[in-house]
Amino acid sequence: AGPIEDLVGVLEKTQCECLNAADGKPLANIIFPPAREEPESLLESDCDAQLLIHLTFQQIVKVHSLVLETPESLRQQGPAKAILFVNKPTLDFSSAESEKPAQEVVISPDNLAGKPLELKFTAFQNVSTISIFFPENATGDEDEMTILSKLAVVGMTTAIEGSKPSLEQQKAAAAGDWLNPK
Repeated sequence: AGPIEDLVGVLEKTQCECLNAADGKPLANIIFPPAREEPESLLESDCDAQLLIHLTFQQIVKVHSLVLETPESLRQQGPAKAILFVNKPTLDFSSAESEKPAQEVVISPDNLAGKPLELKFTAFQNVSTISIFFPENATGDEDEMTILSKLAVVGMTTAIEGSKPSLEQQKAAAAGDWLNPK
């Protein structure tokens, strides 16, 4: 396993999506640099407070924490809680409200200022997709839009260490298997 780091480099860009995002305020604004480092580059919900984000990784990862940001002037519209699901890429709003999540976490104003949201590490060990459901924001008003300016997933890749056997080793192993049948 690699070091604990921002996993943006192993996100499968074409398979990251957000349900209920407003036009012109897409998910890419808050996930991919350089846009996510700019406070005015926002993701905003469209017709109500709910957002459902699906992030797909190019390889299996372990997720340690999330880093969220909402600009200080808009912090009331930052999400109030996150409901997290692992490996459920087809999750929709109704199933997000009824299925058992991997974890549910309350988001504090400190978290919206970039303090990492620690996750139950054991629940996020073999992650190929993570779905983050933000059901409400700090206003408590379901008609108020939810706003984020940054979302980073922090964790580690689980690449198998070691090198591939050489062609000679592969041939020797294959020949050995044939010459000495079990």
